[in-house]
Amino acid sequence: MMLNTKKRPLIAAALLLTSFGITTSCIDNSYDLNKDIDMTISAGGEHLAIPVGYTEKITLDKIIELDEGDDLQIVDGEYHLLKKDNIDETNTSVKLVTVEESLNPIEPIKVLNNQEYDIKHEVLFENIGTEDVIEAQAHGIDKAVIEIGSLTADTPTKLTLSFKIETTNTIMYDRVTIGNMTITFPDFIKFEGGQSGLNGQTLTITNEIIYKNNPTFTKSLSIAKYSFGEKYGDGNKIKEENGDRILKIEEEKITIKTNGIVYGAQGSGSLSITPTVTLAEMAVSEVYGTIQPDIDVKPTEVELNNLPDFLQDDEIRLDITNPVFSFNANNPLNTDVEMDGVLTGYKDGKVTKIVKIGSGNGGASITLKPSGDKQQTISIVRDEQTVVEANATKVVVPNLNDIIETIPDHINVELKPAVKTEQYYTVNLGQDYTLNSAYDIDIPLSFGSNLKIVYEETLDNFDLDLEDVDIKKAVLSINAVNTIPLAMEIKNDNVSALDANGNVIKDIDVTVEGTITESKDGKTEVSSALNVNLNETAEGAISKLDGLKLKITAVPGQATDVQLLSTQWMQLKDMKLKIPNGIKVDLN
Repeated sequence: MMLNTKKRPLIAAALLLTSFGITTSCIDNSYDLNKDIDMTISAGGEHLAIPVGYTEKITLDKIIELDEGDDLQIVDGEYHLLKKDNIDETNTSVKLVTVEESLNPIEPIKVLNNQEYDIKHEVLFENIGTEDVIEAQAHGIDKAVIEIGSLTADTPTKLTLSFKIETTNTIMYDRVTIGNMTITFPDFIKFEGGQSGLNGQTLTITNEIIYKNNPTFTKSLSIAKYSFGEKYGDGNKIKEENGDRILKIEEEKITIKTNGIVYGAQGSGSLSITPTVTLAEMAVSEVYGTIQPDIDVKPTEVELNNLPDFLQDDEIRLDITNPVFSFNANNPLNTDVEMDGVLTGYKDGKVTKIVKIGSGNGGASITLKPSGDKQQTISIVRDEQTVVEANATKVVVPNLNDIIETIPDHINVELKPAVKTEQYYTVNLGQDYTLNSAYDIDIPLSFGSNLKIVYEETLDNFDLDLEDVDIKKAVLSINAVNTIPLAMEIKNDNVSALDANGNVIKDIDVTVEGTITESKDGKTEVSSALNVNLNETAEGAISKLDGLKLKITAVPGQATDVQLLSTQWMQLKDMKLKIPNGIKVDLN
């Protein structure tokens, strides 16, 4: 940075002439001033101070130089580290289920039991029946399905009820008339509505005639779904056998009662009606139950490589009071999705810090409510008082700053959504459920007490014109006026003297006394005194001085939680080069 200076050519000679009252009117021409007189003269005593100049107000937007595309940006005058992008979409699905066809012979209904008729008889039978069970299976059930409350058919499937007249020995008949028959099906079968003779689970058949030349009667019904329970524990749990996951429908009771007449019964033996229930194959479109599908979100890397220089020094430590890591995601499922996460920072290929979100951090998992395609926002914050966008779910992670304390080259974001509930909900089989997510990181640069940032500044163009001046020691005094809420210190190792070409003068030892005090509210001007002590280790080194290169370490001091603004400034005023014991000027 070039200083504002007043021209000071031959400043030492002017001081010398003034202090000793020398004029040219009294020179004795008999003296050769160049040869016979030592023209090395001392001046200044203990109080000589040469004005150096002052800087313009150095606003933060000049200290923090931003380029287009930098991750650090100015938002309404405030500095924010911003990073946002989409996370690869994730698809989850539950594979199709097919309940296999099952043939279920039912215990025969004994109408005539070891009877003997010499001539044809009409035999009335009343209130007789049978009871048995229906079973079915489905194999290869998706591992996501834990328990099934119900299965809905893609298209209604068929239940076929058949009745066959069977006889033994010599018994014969002409026909059998079913006067009234009731069949009560197990509760798991849910029929289509509006079917003739069907009332709930009971089918009533009346006045059906079965002839001896066609001894079979059939009745078909349409099934909409199989239902086993309404809540976890009441349904049908999936069984695992030899690596196969099986739905077993077992021991489902069916009851049949009937009355009627056997016409033309003759001979000896028995006559029975044998029912058979056939459940056709059911292609299932929808499962209701406890379903916990895999939701595998690929890890995402957040690159932090477009940062200004002052945030890239290895010594920098951030202590941000109100960082906000937001994640936008939809929940396409019809149940809550619980989400945990892990943030892992990397710098130079090594892990810097790991921050866990949700249950891994001792808290509860983040809950994503069912939302279809609609995005919902989860904002991870360090402090409960941090303001987040309207309708966002705020999640407090006290150690969130750990991930950015040492600014990483990149952050690995690993989200782990999962369905953990056992509550029933509905899934359409074979359908891709797409979870879209994105991250939006906003780190406002208002700092806590552990902040440490480093930046470099060069003060040049001192324009001291000291070539003929012999100075062994000097002190550059500076009045620093500051409205930036950062205290600034300059370590001895972090300041170098420069010549007019910008090269470091190695023969000057530099030490610094004092620090630049912070403005506690980011508005009030605060003045501080700095002294930069210069001691030459080789003759003539200080006479080359034309500037200083400073590496400044900034910390909040007592101004924690104050936002950095681009308009805050610092100014170095009343800069003077003080020369203890005066100077010597060579006028030879």
